Formats: sequence, structure tokens, C-alpha cells
Amino acid sequence: MSDYVLAIDIGTTNVKIALFDIKGNQILVHREKCVNTGHNGSEMIDPSVWWNSLINTITKIPEDKRHNIRALSISGQGPTIVPMNIKGNFNQKAITWLDNRHISEISRITEEKNDPQLAAVIAKLSWMGKRIEEPHYLLQPADYICYQLSGKIVNMTFDCEGYIPWNKDDLNRFDLSDKFIIPELAPTGDMVGKITKKISKELDLPKDVIVVSGAPDFAAALVGTGTVKAGYLCDRGGTSQGVTLCSSKRIKAAGVMTTPYFIKNHWKLSGIMKTSGKAIDWFCSNIADCDVEQMKTSLSLTNRPSNIIFLPYLSGERSPHWNPNARGVFFGLTLDADKKQMLLSILEGISFSIADIVSRMENSGCEISKIRTTGGQATNDILNQIKSDVLNKKIELPHVYESELLGTAIFAISALKNKDIIEMSSELVKISKVYYPDISKHERYLELLKIYRDIYINNIDSFSHIAKIQKRS
Repeated sequence: MSDYVLAIDIGTTNVKIALFDIKGNQILVHREKCVNTGHNGSEMIDPSVWWNSLINTITKIPEDKRHNIRALSISGQGPTIVPMNIKGNFNQKAITWLDNRHISEISRITEEKNDPQLAAVIAKLSWMGKRIEEPHYLLQPADYICYQLSGKIVNMTFDCEGYIPWNKDDLNRFDLSDKFIIPELAPTGDMVGKITKKISKELDLPKDVIVVSGAPDFAAALVGTGTVKAGYLCDRGGTSQGVTLCSSKRIKAAGVMTTPYFIKNHWKLSGIMKTSGKAIDWFCSNIADCDVEQMKTSLSLTNRPSNIIFLPYLSGERSPHWNPNARGVFFGLTLDADKKQMLLSILEGISFSIADIVSRMENSGCEISKIRTTGGQATNDILNQIKSDVLNKKIELPHVYESELLGTAIFAISALKNKDIIEMSSELVKISKVYYPDISKHERYLELLKIYRDIYINNIDSFSHIAKIQKRS
């Protein structure tokens, strides 16, 4: 019987697990939805929802395979704040990265020349700090699961800037150090410990299963797509979107974050969009009562471009605008518009948003030699083709499309084999399909991309105005 590693990912919409053999072959995948329904910008969730979903998914693994798991690792969404008091209790709900209630405070902190992402985290911590009486540990979703499995209180991530949303200096600077405790860092790929006897018994797992330190889901996806060479760009699309370039040069691009890569002497240029995939779910569930999976064939037969422009800013936007007041827009609707055209325009709007970031990278001197797509959106052939046409670049699809799971498995496999994570990534990641751009469609998309950008620029004041009105209601 083969030895296996268990990859766990705590996403915004789903808790997912995957079993891999030591050669990196995916054996099975299970997932369970864990959506929290927000209201008036609030996006909070009881972390026990993740834990209960994880238990349900693990118990679906066949017994013979479960008994041959040697190691596990965990990745997760963020920045999401999971507070744990010093007694190990979780009495407060987690505040997810989607929470959008602190716009004025974020704006104030950003105006003091702070990074917008840091401002968002500090604003949420300040709000939470007023509601707790004793110090709390700062965990993220993956850290929470690690604690439940091993009893260890750690922050799991690569040991470099840009992979953890808080540090002691910032807590001191914003007078939060008496409210929050930053746990010990567990560098990605290091052994944290073993699962507890209690967990071994409850989940029917071997008692010597090793818990290997994981990382944020975006970092796991970089490893799982083989984005470990200069010039490689990872487009990771799920509920949100992350566009991350590995660069050998430290380049600053407007609206894009530049931080150290987890590879020595390399840099990570990142653009993050808030509600790209969420916009698809919103339209299909709340507006058109349709299923995007069932509409793939009809979408592929629909004329492109749709000539309707959609701005996917349904909860403000991060990159490249960093504007919490930005709002979603359908532009160019006529009496001929139907749900197929509108859904197609959402896919195009996501692609325009990616193009906005990629063009800023390239205009700042970045070189992009490969683009690899991953995440839930990667199963959508028409969306992958639209991205290729809009960008006028080849798009590569790795053999494991949920690459955060493969990346997380690589953390565990590397620990078992005592090998370098980068080496294992290059060895185990394979490309299953390539999408090639249609130049005639690209030229038509360029016209629409200009209008897409103009719509945002021309409505900045109106976005702020409507946001104020919505906040009052």
C-alpha cells in the first residue's frame, strides 16, 4: 500500500482536502461549502464551521487510505483574523478578508502613508481590540486548523516579508500590543509536531502523522503551479483573484504590491482583486438563477466580445485601485442583452481586471515569460480563452487545477523526503493544456479595455457618493 500526504485548504467558500501519493499524484479530493452570509459589509464566521467541515471531509477518505497518511499540511485564505484567547478558546468570530465595514478607518490609516493591505488589517484589529478584555493570539484559518490538529500555537508561513499580515512593530505603532499576541513563526515546510492522540482516535488517523507547516493559499498556489522562476506569473482565480509575478528585479508598479519572494534574491509583484469569482456566483445565484457549469457550452457559442462592460467591484476593490468605495457596474446594456451576454461580460470584466494589473507590471519594466492559471476558475475553458485573448498571451493550465492543494502537498512531501520545496515544485508540476490567443478578438478587446478603464476613472466621485448613501441605509 502506498504512503500518502493530506493537503488541507481552508478557502473562503469551501474547505477542501486532497490526498496525494509521494510522487505528487492526486488520489482524491473532497470539499464542503462553508459560506458565511454577510450583511452591510460584515463578513465574519465562527471558525468551528471550518473545523466541522474538515472533519466531514476527512471521514470520507476510505479507511485503507486514511491509515496510510504519513504527513499533512495546511493552507488557507487571508488576511483573515482568527482570535484565540490565552486559554485556547475561540469566543470571537473570525473577521474575513472580505469584511468591508471599516472604510473610513482604512482611508485614514492609508493617508498616513501605510500600505493599504496593512491598513485593512489594522482597522479590523482596532475594532476587535475594543471588544475583547484579555490578550488574544492572532491566528489565520490554517493556523487555527493546525492548533486543532496538533495543539501547537503558531503562525505558519514563509519566513519573509509579505507572507504574514501582522508584526510586532505594527502592533506597537498602533497601540495594539496589549490586546494581541503574535505566535511563534513556523517556517513553511518545517515540522510543527504530530497530531494529538485525541485527534488520531477521533479521525481514525495514524498516531504518528506529521503536521508540516503550511502557508497562505496564494503562496501554496505559487508552489503548486511551479511559479518558481523569474518571469513566471500565476493567475489564481477563486472567490477572489490573485495575480503574482516572480521577478529577479525589485520593481515598483502603481497599485501593485512588491515584497520579497520566498526564493532568495527574487521579488513578488502581486495584484489582488476582491470579488472576481464572487461576481460570477452573485450573478448566477442572485440575478439570473442560472448555473455557470450548465451554461459553458452555450457561452462558448455566444459571440465575443459581448460588447457589455462589467466592472467586478462588488465589495470595493484592492489592486490596482485600492478603493473600498468602488462599485460594480454593467455598462452598455440594450434591450438585446440577455443573461448569456451579461454572464459573458462578467468573464470579460474579470479578464480586463487582470489586464489592468499585468499592463502595470509590464509598463514598469517587468518581463513575463509564462502565465499559469489555477483555482476554481481554471475549470472554465471559455474564461481561460478570454483571458488569453484579452492579454494576447498563452495561458498554461497545470495538471492539478486547484494548485493550492498540490502546493500544500508539496510542503508535506518535501518534509518527508528532506528536499527543497522549490526543487520539488519544479519536479512535480506538469502542464496539461495551453490556451492560445486569437489576435482578431484581442484587438476588439483592446477597444473595450480602454472604455473599462475610463468608466472607473470617470466615476470615482460617484462611487464615493453612492457608498456614503449605502452606508446610511
